Amino acid sequence: MNDGPLQAGRPRSFDLDAVLDAALEAFHRYGLSATTYDVLERATGLRRQSLVYAFGDKSTLFQAALRRYAERRVAEVIACLEAPGSPASAIRRAFALWLEDARNAERRGCLLVNTAGEVGPRDEVLAQIVQAASDRLTAAFAEAFSRAGVAGELRMEADPEGLAHCAVVLGDGALLHARASGQARRAEASVRAFLKTLLI
Repeated sequence: MNDGPLQAGRPRSFDLDAVLDAALEAFHRYGLSATTYDVLERATGLRRQSLVYAFGDKSTLFQAALRRYAERRVAEVIACLEAPGSPASAIRRAFALWLEDARNAERRGCLLVNTAGEVGPRDEVLAQIVQAASDRLTAAFAEAFSRAGVAGELRMEADPEGLAHCAVVLGDGALLHARASGQARRAEASVRAFLKTLLI
């Protein structure tokens, strides 16, 4: 991660990528509002002035962290969906990845889902990051459901794009519910019912 507010000629004694990862962990644990500069200082080992100099204000730092999270997490889910072999198995693996987040003992859930719930459309930049990630996931699920239909692994005829929207909304809701309730039981039951209804 080489882009950011740092100016040429000013030396730095820390790794920007490592600091951004540490900030990401703090934001994921506490959310945007509750992650104060005190929290970020403890998480990164840097003073507020160094963080602002390297990344900009807290809002800009959070944008960078959310983009990094989106790139990584969306890539993981898409890798599951695009894996060779049975499309139905690929779809199940993608949901299994989400359920791992739902079962997380610290109940962090998904940073994208958490941000959508906390900030909503009030912050245009954050909303765009969340929407772009959702669009990528929806497209990947639509392709996976299309392949599942061709392979005879769907129990019913249905529009792959519609199923994809259902899958993403279900995943988001399951993660948000698990975070809010402190347990993953209902999230797991909902996912099982959805997959059993659709997939052979």
